[in-house]
Amino acid sequence: MVRPSLRDRRFALLLVAEAVNSIGSWASAVALWGFAAYRFNASPTEVSLLIICWAAPVAVLSPSLGVFVDRIGARRALIVAYLLGAGAALGLAAAYSLPILGTFAVLAGSARAMAGPASGALPPQIVAPDALLAANSLLGGATEFGQVLGPLVASAALALSGFRAAFLVDAATFAIGVAALIPLPAQRPAPGPREPWLRELAEGVQIVTRQRALKLMLLIGAAVSFASGAFLVVEPLYARHVLHRPASQFALFEAAAGIGAILTGLVLPWLRRILERPWTLGLATSAYGLAASLFVGTTWVAVAYTGAFLWGVSGMVFGVVGLTAMQRLTATAAHGRVLSLSSAVESVAETIGLAVAGPAIAILGVRPGAFALAAVPIVAGLATAGALAGSLRPDEQRVAADSAGK
Repeated sequence: MVRPSLRDRRFALLLVAEAVNSIGSWASAVALWGFAAYRFNASPTEVSLLIICWAAPVAVLSPSLGVFVDRIGARRALIVAYLLGAGAALGLAAAYSLPILGTFAVLAGSARAMAGPASGALPPQIVAPDALLAANSLLGGATEFGQVLGPLVASAALALSGFRAAFLVDAATFAIGVAALIPLPAQRPAPGPREPWLRELAEGVQIVTRQRALKLMLLIGAAVSFASGAFLVVEPLYARHVLHRPASQFALFEAAAGIGAILTGLVLPWLRRILERPWTLGLATSAYGLAASLFVGTTWVAVAYTGAFLWGVSGMVFGVVGLTAMQRLTATAAHGRVLSLSSAVESVAETIGLAVAGPAIAILGVRPGAFALAAVPIVAGLATAGALAGSLRPDEQRVAADSAGK
């Protein structure tokens, strides 16, 4: 087994690769929209279609790819996803027309659709059960480096060598990710004949529908993702119309949230006793909405920075506690399918948040509209806190996982 510590060379390499890969992915995403607009003179409609090409595979393909993750193991699936992502990045760099750019954007989205559930399924296969929360915390903190440094790397690559350089950097970071995965222990596929693909997919859905806790976790995950997507629209409008600051202020708020998430990921392994309390997940859900409200509820920039920082903190707590609970409530052999369903639901909810935010702000105004959007996770957390607390006790988690395995 791997120890979630920098003293374990395999885990330390995995952390570095996770951070580097996240930075490359963010840089590539930033460059993609600019490449379409500047190189191919894409219209707003064409840019929107390109975004759909990049984002839709996570919602559409994740459940089916979750079966693939469970069949070959998380480590192997993640290697396949990284190789696919590297190929997509090289294709984006070589694209000479907008349709070809969209084709490779679909391929990049497909890689993300597989990498998401595979990344979530990996820790239970390489670390001991009592070290699961620490591994999720450190890996989650490493992922957040992309939010802080990805746009900066994209800007540097664009300034030095143009748009194609950002895609080449992304391809290189995928290669680093593959190198970090090779030394990790691999899960052996289960012996015996396989069920048909659709039957395995249906079994994954049944695992979720049979457990009340998993259904509630998908609900609050959707609420948090909805607010996350909505605030991508809110933040620049808030910076411009409420704070009367330039566009760079929006990026600085994003960086503050990322720093809060990174620092929280480093601290959480020492707070295991608190985080594993049954009420923590519901509280973290409501705290996410409250932090978002603090962020946009002021005309003082210093208070807004505090809100953005706490927004990152609460998001990291929610992500780590929720992922750990979902891993423990599910047998290892079904992690890919269950986590892929979660990814699909969250992707759909985030898209809905993006679509709803504009009309809400247009009707209510920037700050009232933002408060209404932030109320979704607040209400979801409060409404489900009691039921979640009764379903997420450690002893019940172990029983649920054992039953799912049988």
